[in-house]
Amino acid sequence: MKRFIVIPLTLASSLLLASPLSDEQAIAKGNQASTLLVQKLGGELKGQMKSAGAIGALNFCSQNALNLTAQVATETNTSIKRLSLKNRNPLNAPSAQESALLSKWDALVKAGQPLPPHELAKVSDAAAVYYKPIVINNEACLKCHGNVEGELAKAIRSAYPEDKATGYKMGDLRGMIAVEVAR
Repeated sequence: MKRFIVIPLTLASSLLLASPLSDEQAIAKGNQASTLLVQKLGGELKGQMKSAGAIGALNFCSQNALNLTAQVATETNTSIKRLSLKNRNPLNAPSAQESALLSKWDALVKAGQPLPPHELAKVSDAAAVYYKPIVINNEACLKCHGNVEGELAKAIRSAYPEDKATGYKMGDLRGMIAVEVAR
């Protein structure tokens, strides 16, 4: 006599949902989360720039960027961070592995080579990290990240005493977004 185990449909579907993501699915989820972060943070900064100028945008960013990043992580069920070799906030400093990737990408930009749209690194059988480059491609970015002087430079030093995130020009690699996704 054969015996069958009956699994309720809700349990069966949750078991299917818990299966590991393919590389393509991890890339899609990483792209979704990074795009949402750029839209939310970029949209807020553009609005602040229009209504309160560069110092208002700086103040908004210093008080809200980490919270907006955490909000996107919650909404997308990922872990997400913005990283740079020339970070403004020490919390955005890359690990050694992330620094190596940023240096590789920076060398490509300086050599006039195109950047990859992303890279995917396997962390474990259960997780991967999606990396997306951030390039200075908007003049508005240079207001706070270009050659900054005067009151804005003073405000940046006040908000970020360890700031290294100025001196950029159009086309420079600003950093990257790293999105850890469950596989």
